[in-house]
Amino acid sequence: MGVRIIRYTPPPGKPPERQESLRPPAAGARVSEPRKRLLAGTVSAGAHLGVIAALVWAHFALRPPPPKPEPALTLVSIKPLPEPPGPPAGTQSASNDMADIAPPPPPQVNAPLVSIVRVTAPDSSDLLSESQVAGAARAGEGGAAGGGGCDTARAVQQVLRRDPRVRVAMAEAQRLGKASMLWNGDWIRSGGQEGKGLAVVRQAIIWEVAFEPEACRNARMHGMVLLALADGNTRFAIGTGDWRWSDLLGLGKARR
Repeated sequence: MGVRIIRYTPPPGKPPERQESLRPPAAGARVSEPRKRLLAGTVSAGAHLGVIAALVWAHFALRPPPPKPEPALTLVSIKPLPEPPGPPAGTQSASNDMADIAPPPPPQVNAPLVSIVRVTAPDSSDLLSESQVAGAARAGEGGAAGGGGCDTARAVQQVLRRDPRVRVAMAEAQRLGKASMLWNGDWIRSGGQEGKGLAVVRQAIIWEVAFEPEACRNARMHGMVLLALADGNTRFAIGTGDWRWSDLLGLGKARR
Protein backbone atom coordinates (compact mmCIF):
# COMPACT_ATOMS: atom_id res chain seq x y z
CA MET A 1 0.00 0.00 0.00
CA GLY A 2 1.59 3.38 -1.06
CA VAL A 3 1.33 6.87 0.49
CA ARG A 4 0.53 9.72 -1.87
CA ILE A 5 2.04 13.11 -0.91
CA ILE A 6 0.12 16.12 -2.22
CA ARG A 7 1.99 19.38 -2.47
CA TYR A 8 -0.09 22.47 -2.04
CA THR A 9 0.32 25.10 -4.70
CA PRO A 10 -1.31 28.53 -3.89
CA PRO A 11 -3.48 30.07 -6.47
CA PRO A 12 -1.96 32.70 -8.64
CA GLY A 13 -2.00 36.24 -7.25
CA LYS A 14 -1.82 35.03 -3.68
CA PRO A 15 1.54 35.07 -2.00
CA PRO A 16 2.73 31.69 -0.98
CA GLU A 17 2.57 30.88 2.59
CA ARG A 18 5.60 29.90 4.49
CA GLN A 19 6.17 26.24 4.34
CA GLU A 20 7.54 24.54 7.28
CA SER A 21 10.50 22.34 6.90
CA LEU A 22 10.05 18.59 7.12
CA ARG A 23 13.31 18.19 8.91
CA PRO A 24 13.04 16.73 12.35
CA PRO A 25 12.85 19.34 15.09
CA ALA A 26 15.82 19.99 17.22
CA ALA A 27 16.05 18.70 20.75
CA GLY A 28 13.78 20.64 23.07
CA ALA A 29 12.00 22.41 20.15
CA ARG A 30 8.23 22.50 20.04
CA VAL A 31 6.54 20.75 17.10
CA SER A 32 3.42 22.22 15.61
CA GLU A 33 0.23 20.26 15.15
CA PRO A 34 0.35 19.96 11.31
CA ARG A 35 3.88 18.78 11.48
CA LYS A 36 2.95 16.14 14.00
CA ARG A 37 0.29 14.80 11.68
CA LEU A 38 2.73 14.73 8.78
CA LEU A 39 5.29 12.81 10.81
CA ALA A 40 2.68 10.39 12.04
CA GLY A 41 1.51 9.75 8.47
CA THR A 42 5.08 9.22 7.35
CA VAL A 43 5.75 6.74 10.18
CA SER A 44 2.47 4.94 9.50
CA ALA A 45 3.23 4.71 5.80
CA GLY A 46 6.70 3.35 6.55
CA ALA A 47 5.25 0.79 8.94
CA HIS A 48 2.72 -0.31 6.36
CA LEU A 49 5.43 -0.63 3.74
CA GLY A 50 7.52 -2.70 6.14
CA VAL A 51 4.57 -5.03 6.83
CA ILE A 52 3.83 -5.35 3.14
CA ALA A 53 7.51 -6.08 2.40
CA ALA A 54 7.59 -8.68 5.16
CA LEU A 55 4.44 -10.35 3.79
CA VAL A 56 5.80 -10.38 0.25
CA TRP A 57 9.13 -11.79 1.42
CA ALA A 58 7.36 -14.46 3.48
CA HIS A 59 5.17 -15.33 0.48
CA PHE A 60 8.11 -15.85 -1.83
CA ALA A 61 10.27 -17.47 0.85
CA LEU A 62 7.63 -20.03 1.84
CA ARG A 63 6.51 -20.71 -1.76
CA PRO A 64 7.52 -24.24 -2.80
CA PRO A 65 10.09 -24.51 -5.60
CA PRO A 66 8.67 -25.03 -9.06
CA PRO A 67 8.34 -28.69 -9.99
CA LYS A 68 11.04 -30.18 -12.15
CA PRO A 69 9.98 -30.72 -15.74
CA GLU A 70 8.98 -34.28 -16.40
CA PRO A 71 10.89 -36.12 -19.13
CA ALA A 72 9.24 -36.14 -22.50
CA LEU A 73 7.25 -39.28 -23.24
CA THR A 74 8.05 -41.27 -26.37
CA LEU A 75 5.13 -43.03 -27.93
CA VAL A 76 6.03 -46.51 -29.20
CA SER A 77 3.51 -48.39 -31.30
CA ILE A 78 3.74 -52.18 -31.09
CA LYS A 79 2.50 -53.99 -34.14
CA PRO A 80 0.71 -57.20 -33.20
CA LEU A 81 2.35 -60.40 -34.46
CA PRO A 82 0.47 -62.23 -37.22
CA GLU A 83 -1.41 -65.26 -36.09
CA PRO A 84 0.10 -68.61 -37.15
CA PRO A 85 -1.61 -70.16 -40.14
CA GLY A 86 -4.23 -72.66 -39.21
CA PRO A 87 -4.40 -76.21 -40.53
CA PRO A 88 -5.43 -76.64 -44.16
CA ALA A 89 -9.06 -76.95 -45.01
CA GLY A 90 -10.46 -80.31 -44.14
CA THR A 91 -7.70 -81.15 -41.63
CA GLN A 92 -9.70 -80.04 -38.61
CA SER A 93 -12.73 -82.01 -39.65
CA ALA A 94 -10.57 -85.01 -40.44
CA SER A 95 -8.90 -84.81 -37.03
CA ASN A 96 -12.30 -84.55 -35.37
CA ASP A 97 -13.46 -87.61 -37.28
CA MET A 98 -10.34 -89.48 -36.23
CA ALA A 99 -10.94 -88.47 -32.64
CA ASP A 100 -14.39 -90.06 -32.81
CA ILE A 101 -12.93 -93.36 -34.00
CA ALA A 102 -12.04 -95.68 -31.18
CA PRO A 103 -8.36 -96.74 -31.17
CA PRO A 104 -7.69 -100.31 -32.25
CA PRO A 105 -7.26 -102.85 -29.48
CA PRO A 106 -3.66 -103.51 -28.49
CA PRO A 107 -2.12 -106.65 -29.96
CA GLN A 108 -2.12 -109.73 -27.80
CA VAL A 109 1.31 -110.14 -26.30
CA ASN A 110 0.82 -113.76 -25.35
CA ALA A 111 -0.16 -114.82 -28.85
CA PRO A 112 2.66 -116.87 -30.41
CA LEU A 113 4.22 -115.50 -33.55
CA VAL A 114 3.88 -117.92 -36.41
CA SER A 115 5.77 -117.39 -39.64
CA ILE A 116 4.56 -119.32 -42.62
CA VAL A 117 7.26 -120.40 -45.02
CA ARG A 118 6.13 -121.98 -48.22
CA VAL A 119 8.51 -124.56 -49.53
CA THR A 120 7.98 -125.50 -53.14
CA ALA A 121 8.95 -129.07 -53.87
CA PRO A 122 11.16 -129.40 -56.93
CA ASP A 123 9.43 -130.66 -60.05
CA SER A 124 10.55 -134.24 -60.69
CA SER A 125 7.92 -135.22 -63.24
CA ASP A 126 10.63 -135.61 -65.92
CA LEU A 127 12.63 -138.18 -63.94
CA LEU A 128 12.41 -141.85 -64.99
CA SER A 129 12.06 -144.83 -62.74
CA GLU A 130 14.40 -147.81 -62.93
CA SER A 131 11.77 -149.92 -64.66
CA GLN A 132 11.30 -147.28 -67.36
CA VAL A 133 15.05 -147.05 -67.89
CA ALA A 134 15.37 -150.84 -68.11
CA GLY A 135 12.86 -151.02 -70.97
CA ALA A 136 14.52 -148.31 -73.10
CA ALA A 137 16.95 -149.02 -75.97
CA ARG A 138 20.52 -147.73 -75.76
CA ALA A 139 22.35 -145.74 -78.39
CA GLY A 140 24.19 -148.08 -80.79
CA GLU A 141 21.81 -151.00 -80.25
CA GLY A 142 19.72 -152.41 -83.06
CA GLY A 143 16.48 -150.81 -81.96
CA ALA A 144 18.10 -147.39 -81.70
CA ALA A 145 19.70 -147.38 -85.13
CA GLY A 146 16.48 -147.27 -87.09
CA GLY A 147 17.77 -149.52 -89.87
CA GLY A 148 19.22 -148.68 -93.21
CA GLY A 149 22.72 -148.18 -91.82
CA CYS A 150 21.70 -145.08 -89.85
CA ASP A 151 22.81 -144.71 -86.25
CA THR A 152 21.38 -141.29 -85.48
CA ALA A 153 21.09 -142.04 -81.74
CA ARG A 154 24.81 -142.74 -81.49
CA ALA A 155 25.67 -139.54 -83.44
CA VAL A 156 23.47 -137.46 -81.14
CA GLN A 157 24.98 -139.04 -78.04
CA GLN A 158 28.51 -138.22 -79.23
CA VAL A 159 27.55 -134.57 -79.77
CA LEU A 160 26.11 -134.30 -76.22
CA ARG A 161 29.25 -135.81 -74.68
CA ARG A 162 31.57 -133.40 -76.53
CA ASP A 163 29.65 -130.22 -75.59
CA PRO A 164 30.73 -128.99 -72.08
CA ARG A 165 27.70 -126.72 -71.91
CA VAL A 166 25.45 -129.74 -71.73
CA ARG A 167 27.00 -130.93 -68.49
CA VAL A 168 26.76 -127.41 -66.99
CA ALA A 169 23.07 -127.24 -67.92
CA MET A 170 22.43 -130.64 -66.33
CA ALA A 171 24.18 -129.48 -63.14
CA GLU A 172 22.08 -126.31 -62.94
CA ALA A 173 18.92 -128.38 -63.39
CA GLN A 174 20.16 -130.81 -60.71
CA ARG A 175 19.97 -133.69 -63.18
CA LEU A 176 23.55 -135.00 -62.99
CA GLY A 177 23.58 -138.73 -62.26
CA LYS A 178 19.85 -139.04 -63.03
CA ALA A 179 17.75 -140.28 -65.93
CA SER A 180 15.25 -137.74 -67.23
CA MET A 181 12.72 -137.68 -70.06
CA LEU A 182 13.74 -135.10 -72.66
CA TRP A 183 11.25 -135.64 -75.51
CA ASN A 184 8.14 -137.88 -75.77
CA GLY A 185 6.33 -136.21 -78.65
CA ASP A 186 7.03 -132.76 -77.10
CA TRP A 187 9.98 -131.31 -75.30
CA ILE A 188 9.77 -131.80 -71.52
CA ARG A 189 10.61 -129.11 -68.96
CA SER A 190 13.38 -130.31 -66.62
CA GLY A 191 13.33 -129.17 -63.01
CA GLY A 192 12.87 -125.42 -62.55
CA GLN A 193 14.14 -124.49 -66.01
CA GLU A 194 12.17 -121.82 -67.88
CA GLY A 195 12.40 -123.40 -71.32
CA LYS A 196 11.44 -126.90 -72.35
CA GLY A 197 14.01 -129.59 -72.99
CA LEU A 198 16.96 -127.74 -71.40
CA ALA A 199 17.68 -125.14 -74.08
CA VAL A 200 21.36 -126.08 -74.49
CA VAL A 201 20.62 -129.82 -74.78
CA ARG A 202 17.66 -129.29 -77.09
CA GLN A 203 19.67 -127.03 -79.39
CA ALA A 204 22.55 -129.51 -79.65
CA ILE A 205 20.19 -132.39 -80.56
CA ILE A 206 18.24 -130.36 -83.16
CA TRP A 207 21.41 -129.21 -84.92
CA GLU A 208 22.75 -132.76 -85.17
CA VAL A 209 19.45 -134.25 -86.39
CA ALA A 210 19.02 -131.44 -88.95
CA PHE A 211 22.32 -132.34 -90.64
CA GLU A 212 21.63 -136.09 -90.73
CA PRO A 213 20.73 -137.62 -94.11
CA GLU A 214 17.08 -137.38 -94.95
CA ALA A 215 16.66 -141.18 -94.87
CA CYS A 216 18.05 -141.27 -91.32
CA ARG A 217 15.85 -138.40 -90.19
CA ASN A 218 12.73 -140.13 -91.55
CA ALA A 219 13.57 -143.67 -90.36
CA ARG A 220 10.85 -145.12 -88.13
CA MET A 221 11.67 -145.59 -84.46
CA HIS A 222 9.82 -147.56 -81.77
CA GLY A 223 9.87 -146.85 -78.04
CA MET A 224 12.38 -144.82 -76.01
CA VAL A 225 16.06 -144.40 -76.80
CA LEU A 226 18.41 -143.69 -73.89
CA LEU A 227 21.35 -141.33 -74.47
CA ALA A 228 24.08 -141.10 -71.78
CA LEU A 229 26.88 -138.68 -71.01
CA ALA A 230 30.45 -139.82 -70.42
CA ASP A 231 29.82 -140.62 -66.74
CA GLY A 232 27.24 -143.24 -67.76
CA ASN A 233 24.77 -142.15 -65.04
CA THR A 234 23.46 -138.89 -66.52
CA ARG A 235 20.97 -140.04 -69.18
CA PHE A 236 18.35 -138.61 -71.51
CA ALA A 237 15.30 -140.45 -72.78
CA ILE A 238 13.96 -139.61 -76.26
CA GLY A 239 11.02 -141.21 -78.05
CA THR A 240 7.50 -142.57 -77.71
CA GLY A 241 5.53 -145.47 -79.18
CA ASP A 242 6.13 -144.73 -82.91
CA TRP A 243 8.16 -141.73 -84.01
CA ARG A 244 10.87 -140.36 -86.38
CA TRP A 245 13.92 -138.22 -85.64
CA SER A 246 12.46 -135.54 -87.88
CA ASP A 247 9.63 -135.21 -85.33
CA LEU A 248 12.13 -133.47 -83.05
CA LEU A 249 12.43 -130.76 -85.73
CA GLY A 250 8.69 -130.34 -86.08
CA LEU A 251 8.74 -131.85 -89.61
CA GLY A 252 7.52 -135.37 -88.93
CA LYS A 253 3.80 -134.51 -88.75
CA ALA A 254 3.89 -132.88 -92.17
CA ARG A 255 5.14 -136.12 -93.80
CA ARG A 256 2.57 -138.40 -92.13
